[in-house]
Amino acid sequence: MEKFDLLIRGATLPGRGERDIGIRDGKIVKIAERVEGEAKEVINAKGKLAFPTFANMHTHISMTLLRGLGADLPLMDWLQKVIWRLEERFVSPEFVRDGALLGIVEAIRSGTTLFMDMYFFEEVLAEVCESVGIRAGLGFGILDFPTKVAKSPEEYIKRAREFIQKVKGSKLVFPVVCPHAPYTCSPKTLLMAKELALEHDLLLHIHVAETRAEVEKIKEQYGKTPVLHLESIGFLGDNVLCAHMVWTTEEEREVIRERGVKVAHCPESNLKLASGIAPVPDYVRRGITVCLGTDGAASNDNLNMLEELSTCAKLHKGANLDARAIDAKTALDIATVNGFKTARIKAGKIEEGYEADIMLLDTNRPEFQPLYDPVAQLVYSASSESIDTVVCAGRVLMEKRELKTIDEKEVYAKAKLWREKISSALY
Repeated sequence: MEKFDLLIRGATLPGRGERDIGIRDGKIVKIAERVEGEAKEVINAKGKLAFPTFANMHTHISMTLLRGLGADLPLMDWLQKVIWRLEERFVSPEFVRDGALLGIVEAIRSGTTLFMDMYFFEEVLAEVCESVGIRAGLGFGILDFPTKVAKSPEEYIKRAREFIQKVKGSKLVFPVVCPHAPYTCSPKTLLMAKELALEHDLLLHIHVAETRAEVEKIKEQYGKTPVLHLESIGFLGDNVLCAHMVWTTEEEREVIRERGVKVAHCPESNLKLASGIAPVPDYVRRGITVCLGTDGAASNDNLNMLEELSTCAKLHKGANLDARAIDAKTALDIATVNGFKTARIKAGKIEEGYEADIMLLDTNRPEFQPLYDPVAQLVYSASSESIDTVVCAGRVLMEKRELKTIDEKEVYAKAKLWREKISSALY
């Protein structure tokens, strides 16, 4: 008799009806109307929809502790007048750990099992992710100016290299090289980062063309728009993930396509900071891989990928006056399989041979009554409260809305203590 680590019974797979899903060693090994065998753990999924989990491909997860601060400011005012000042004072290994745990609670509750992070003290975050059982692509933010963690670009690169050696080979956490942006990194710094990424065959994760002001600044400094500047110094390649990409020209989009650059679309952060609306339908038409991200909870102000998915689908319809600009299936792919593929993880689909990153949605809720089109109703109707169970790499992280690997009460208690500390610095 076949043995499984986890057996999900009677889940409804859109377009395939009720199916059992057998999971072993973190992978989906059997899908059938009835899977015969023994399992260490069985989940009764009768009446629940099974979907792949979300990949949040751009965030700064520990910034949950700065959520709600600097509201209604444009990006550079928000960064310079609020966020960078508070980070200089409060960011520490403890801040990163406690903020990450808070963010991961929110991520799991809204169906995310992979996030791509750029911040400080990432070795602490790696330990948190391993303990909780969630996937993460992690990288130190690399800058030209000094912060608490480094005083020079060379020192940032040194810390990034040490981090790579520490986490490479982990099952859940993988290192990423993260130069912050063309306006905070000189060409020399960007190329040092690229060299490090190529040396270890890693992704490069960077903010690009987020605001119109950034574009003008780069043009003034280098005589080119951001993407063309990166192309001119030889930075771009198919291992590059560019967050935002709001302000790009036709020429730049062709360069992006030709170089195989990936785009992390962050619609809610871009809206809240009045940065603009990325030309995502055009990227998709050109065959550019678009992923979805929330950005940090200080600029979004949540890490709810289901909400981000719905916004993505609806935003581009309105902006383009075209109801088909981004359809529900395309939006779901952007939020799931595109992100996992970019991260080089075989997940984002519920198929045999894929990693077992699965969420179960409770259809016994008003937003799923009556149920006609599961994909459309996930994208346009569902809330995170619909998500009943979350599985990452075959491990159950949440079942019946109960988190299995995190003490929520302790996480919230620590968040309140940080509020007291940070509030005292505001007044």
